[in-house]
Amino acid sequence: MKNEKEQILSELGQRISIERKKRGITLEKLAYEMSISKGNLSDIESGKRNPTFTTLKAIAEGLDISISALLKGF
Repeated sequence: MKNEKEQILSELGQRISIERKKRGITLEKLAYEMSISKGNLSDIESGKRNPTFTTLKAIAEGLDISISALLKGF
């Protein structure tokens, strides 16, 4: 069973992945645009890594959505 932090990171990662795929953006392309490694972004999407605020801002910008939309409901 996941604790609250793990659950939040998992849900956030799923949301990022869904939004990225809806826009037809590859993991590689988004990671490149954010200047982070593909592995780092993959870990965020899988809920294994807790992104910083600046990373979340970069992800939101790369997906052309607001941070508030990305975090809605948390």
